[in-house]
Amino acid sequence: MSNPLTRRQFLGNSGKTVAGVAAGLSVLGPRSMLSSAWAAGANKRLGIALIGCGGMGRHKLGNFLDTKQVDVLALCDVDTEQMDKAEAVITEKLKDAAGQKKPQRFKDFRKVLDMKEVEIVIIATPDHWHAAPMLLACQAEKDIYVEKPCCHNIREGKAMVAAAEKYKRVVQVGTHQRSYEHIQAAREFVRNGELGEISATNTYTYGNESPDGLGNEPDSDPPPTVDYNLWLGPAPERKFNKRRFHSSWRWYFDYGCGMVGDWNVHLQDIIMWTLDTPHPTSVCSMGGHYILADDRDTPDTMVTIYKFPPSKLAPKGHVHTYTLRKASGKPWHKGGIGMDFHGTNGFLHMTRGGWEVEPDLEDWNRPGSEPRIDPVKEMGEYHKKDVEGHSAHVENFLECVQSREKPIASIDQHYTSVVACHLANVSLRVGRQIFWNHEKELCFMDEKMTVEDKEANKFLGREYRKGFELPEV
Repeated sequence: MSNPLTRRQFLGNSGKTVAGVAAGLSVLGPRSMLSSAWAAGANKRLGIALIGCGGMGRHKLGNFLDTKQVDVLALCDVDTEQMDKAEAVITEKLKDAAGQKKPQRFKDFRKVLDMKEVEIVIIATPDHWHAAPMLLACQAEKDIYVEKPCCHNIREGKAMVAAAEKYKRVVQVGTHQRSYEHIQAAREFVRNGELGEISATNTYTYGNESPDGLGNEPDSDPPPTVDYNLWLGPAPERKFNKRRFHSSWRWYFDYGCGMVGDWNVHLQDIIMWTLDTPHPTSVCSMGGHYILADDRDTPDTMVTIYKFPPSKLAPKGHVHTYTLRKASGKPWHKGGIGMDFHGTNGFLHMTRGGWEVEPDLEDWNRPGSEPRIDPVKEMGEYHKKDVEGHSAHVENFLECVQSREKPIASIDQHYTSVVACHLANVSLRVGRQIFWNHEKELCFMDEKMTVEDKEANKFLGREYRKGFELPEV
């Protein structure tokens, strides 16, 4: 792996030297005067910048604007057309506001970090561009809202957690399901022991894109509005193809993590958050690109089986299964996602629309046997709850920026969940079961963890394109 670069050196191959990059950032203390001012002055308006102005970035920008607590000072994207769209969101949201300044626009995110008046950065880039801006934003003493998954690989995530701790930053990850009221209620139901002892959990993501998937358009020149070299960043150099670009980049391992990182990270996170599960000890994924007629290298069909160690609600440990189908089943908003808990008292099912409990009977073979717990059914409309969850997640983050408390989806907690998701892909790519030692953060070939799995461990990080190596902070 290439040597890490300093902030001054980072992105040097872009042919630009950014004026005002502070040479002394590496010696900044753990809490700036600015941070202390926030803690002392609750409810002050905060200066924010958006790095990554695509669909999710614009949606998140709207959530921040809805709070009436922020001023948008800068937009950053390698595609000027995306920045135009983000400006339109600001105009629409603030059409009745007087005296709003037009945000500054940049293609190079380092220029955003040089703006002292920017206190918060929203990072909504593709996954392969999450780590570097976040690390350097920590060093520049900005607080950060970063989209999920926080990292493209496990090594990046570890560095991000360390940076947040070193520079005492408030970092919220966009696993906004934690902020759904009904998911919090269902979680408390399980944690209060109502479901009994847990032996198995399950998550699933379905959808049907057959037969063509992304299609097979040929390579082409990038749009004139795009700095494609900068978009690729740390990923391998290759010809532009729109299949690998806006939105659909997530189905290629160069830039994303497939469905297990895009969607299951939301679901797996709720399972692990509920059970306080620290890490899996073994992971086995089976599947591949079976149906869809495109060139994605992430799977369209996959099943992963996890073994988790003992926890309070699963004192002997538990197994977890994740099922992915991209060529069969309902989309998420029609019921194609879910989170399940199986306990000695019954079965609990959660979606973004609600939750329900189906109790077991005291004795299934005895007529008239009583249920072990009362049934629950609180199902509602997906879209309304999703909107509320996104908004609540942002509000929680802004409250924590003011108070300096940890947010509900802090990056250190998210890291535990994202490691499990990345390991599913590692197992798939090596084609066999792997054993994970969380303390050593290494994969092994055997359950006793005596023989390192060198092939699997190669997937814990990545080779970075020259000039785009992970910065050292």
